[in-house]
Amino acid sequence: MYPAGIATPSAPTRRPGGDRRCGIDDVRQRRSHTRDLGQAATGVIVIGSDVVGAAIVYALARNNIRVTCIDLEVHGAGVAGSAFGWIGTAPTGSQLHRDAIADFHALDTDLGGALSVSWAGSLTWLRTPEDTESFVRTQQGLGFPTEAVDAEGFTRLEPTLGSRPEIAAYAPHEGSVAPGRMRRTLLATAQAHGARVVEAAVSEIAVGSDARAQVFSDAGVLHARYVVLANGLGVPRLAAQVGTVLAVESAPAIRYAFRTSAQLSRRVLSGPDYEIRPWHRGTYLGAESYTATDDPYRPVRRVHRALEAIRRDFGLRNALELMDLRVGFRPMPTADRSYLGTLPTAPQVLVACMHSGVTLAPAAARRVLHHILGTAELASI
Repeated sequence: MYPAGIATPSAPTRRPGGDRRCGIDDVRQRRSHTRDLGQAATGVIVIGSDVVGAAIVYALARNNIRVTCIDLEVHGAGVAGSAFGWIGTAPTGSQLHRDAIADFHALDTDLGGALSVSWAGSLTWLRTPEDTESFVRTQQGLGFPTEAVDAEGFTRLEPTLGSRPEIAAYAPHEGSVAPGRMRRTLLATAQAHGARVVEAAVSEIAVGSDARAQVFSDAGVLHARYVVLANGLGVPRLAAQVGTVLAVESAPAIRYAFRTSAQLSRRVLSGPDYEIRPWHRGTYLGAESYTATDDPYRPVRRVHRALEAIRRDFGLRNALELMDLRVGFRPMPTADRSYLGTLPTAPQVLVACMHSGVTLAPAAARRVLHHILGTAELASI
């Protein structure tokens, strides 16, 4: 269990390209002009304030651990501003994914429902019925309560969709959330519990033999017993400074909002031609992955193809009104894995970088919390 009442589910090293890892004394000599934000080490410094970082800051502050969150875009939208917000279960065998839904329920309960999660489930269908059936079997094999529904069952769940797949995967346990609201709620509540939030760019991290770490930023120097790297695409640069090479790719994705007078989906619908979910009254969100090119109009064309497929499948006469379109760049660790653990070259430095961050944030935060409390250990990455 979370100690604060959140229930849970059942020796210098070599630096790449340099002679040795940067130590505290080395950096202090170079940065002696920098204002020190406090000689006494805080418990934890979390670098990154997006959904994963915000969840970690909240879990630590909620359990009376001194924590400082630092990010250049504390008051910006971050990756969360362009996230779709599907709380889904990926077909992987990791325990992190297995615990994701239960941890999300526990977090929302602890916040008194402030996240306004919709647990309406999802319907997914692939290009062929055989592919969809295989997907259902995989999800079931991993223990996710997913069931195959035929066209008649689909109609009972989504009566307004005219062009129905022959078979779809129904996941009643899944949901959706507004990622931006989730991030803001977590940070604000963490601050109410005593977390410090600093808006600044981090230039460097260093560790020393005294088991302390330092974070150098344009706001000054911060000291900590632990540093958590939760800054997405910025993780590899900082990890390399203490001798660990991590591979994180930038995966572009489109999130768009559109309006229609017709009632469309009641839950997340994910098909081969579009992915949509309800948003506000009369408006819906859509999401599309794509490969970045030099063509600046490619995202717009991709969205209009999806809108036309939605209009076709729902039998709508009028075109859908596109309200908003934004492209976000998701941090995607290579080999379809999650980075959640300590750095082998610096055990004081933890990494929390994963996809999907919205789904996995509560489960990742619980693991980081228990590692810092000493009640469970994160493995070395």
